[in-house]
Amino acid sequence: MNNRESNNKSNQNSNSLIRAAELALVGELLSTIGDVISTISAVLALEEERQEQSESKNVQEQLDYLTNEIKILKKQINDGKSRRF
Repeated sequence: MNNRESNNKSNQNSNSLIRAAELALVGELLSTIGDVISTISAVLALEEERQEQSESKNVQEQLDYLTNEIKILKKQINDGKSRRF
């Protein structure tokens, strides 16, 4: 093998290693982008859950208020009936 052939094989090996490194870099970049998307998705899911819990709390407070109002009205109705007799 002469010097020129040796240099050609060396260049081919170098080019192959560079391509492999470039592919590895692209693969890692895609993986990182996927991780970022997953993280954003998890954050959005948490925010949605917090909002639903907040809405549930508001609905529960309204139900408690209305239940209390019904109790007061029942008491007023019952007090009014007992006075008539």
